[in-house]
Order: sequence, then structure tokens, then C-alpha cells
Amino acid sequence: MAQRLHIVLSEETTKRYLKLAREKTEGEINEDCEPSGASIQIDIWHLENAVSIEVGSDWIDIGEASVDLIDA
Repeated sequence: MAQRLHIVLSEETTKRYLKLAREKTEGEINEDCEPSGASIQIDIWHLENAVSIEVGSDWIDIGEASVDLIDA
């Protein structure tokens, strides 16, 4: 049976992501650069699922996500 990984950011994590992504994009536009987008990383562990966003050369923890394996 086929399965899919369903990942949902928490409300607070989504807020943090949007704030940091917006700041990054605005900074790039103000410097006459084409916006590069925003990269996120999701670490799936047995206790929690951590979400980080890349800002410059750093990864900043922005919260948690729920991760479920569902039937396709």
C-alpha cells in the first residue's frame, strides 16, 4: 500500500517562519537582489519534530511540526 508523509507546522512555527522569511526577502529586495526564497529543515525524531529556517549561514530553530504517515 502506498503511503505519504504529511507534515504540518504548528501555528506558532508558521508565524515565526513567515516573519523571518518576510524579513529575509525584504532585506534582499532593499539591496537590489532577487529574493532567494527561504529554506526550512525538518528533523524528525521519536520525541518531537523540530523545524529550522536558514538565515544567512545559520539555521534557526523556529518550533515544531506534526508528522504523520498516511495511506495514499
